[in-house]
Amino acid sequence: MNLYKNLSVVYHKMYQSLFDYDKEFDFYSTVLHNFSVKSVLEYGCGTGNLASRFLTSGFEYLGIDLNREMLDIAKKNLPNDNFVLGNLKTFQSDQKFDCALITGRTISYLINNEEVLESFKSIAKNVKNNGVLIFDAIDASSMFEDFDEEKKEITVGNYVRIGTSAPNLKTGWTWDWSSEYFEKKENELKSLGKDHAVVRAFIKDEIKLFLAMSGFELLEVIDKETYMWKSHYYVARKKQS
Repeated sequence: MNLYKNLSVVYHKMYQSLFDYDKEFDFYSTVLHNFSVKSVLEYGCGTGNLASRFLTSGFEYLGIDLNREMLDIAKKNLPNDNFVLGNLKTFQSDQKFDCALITGRTISYLINNEEVLESFKSIAKNVKNNGVLIFDAIDASSMFEDFDEEKKEITVGNYVRIGTSAPNLKTGWTWDWSSEYFEKKENELKSLGKDHAVVRAFIKDEIKLFLAMSGFELLEVIDKETYMWKSHYYVARKKQS
């Protein structure tokens, strides 16, 4: 995705306002303290917006991201040894963590069932027995009951994103998400680049089944406030092996 590569600086500047990272961290922190979590492995850590909060709060932390450009920004502001290039499906750590997080709806980019299972099974190897897995996912029921194909424009400071969605059900509850990013200069919009992705939403029972097949037990589903696309938090625990 171009957004996480050539447009990584634009992402970092725009999405700090689109996502309420303080509120999101407060949610994670509350759950983690309930489970006495001390060590956290974050998949899809991006430019380190949540990482800075975990480190400041005293958690042992490691962030994983697929895109070097995103990690380059994170490493400018935070210690380099807290970030590793890797992906959901294959990353393996020498350490087992109390908790794994998949943040920023990163699971949306696992568009077929094989990828979801492969990722969850890989994550399970990095989590201690009875450890916790928390992630957020877009709700397929609300998304596809009344699918909206209209253009959506969002402005953050001098940056503008214009995005469109179109159903694409070839691999599941998926759709095509295309967007173009602009910068306002002297009342004119200068194009900074385009981005395209196939994005997936999930039904709750799908998630429960994927987790069960990967050695996790679903504990709770919690509504998540979001600027776009209704989502849920999922809280699961790794079963004793």
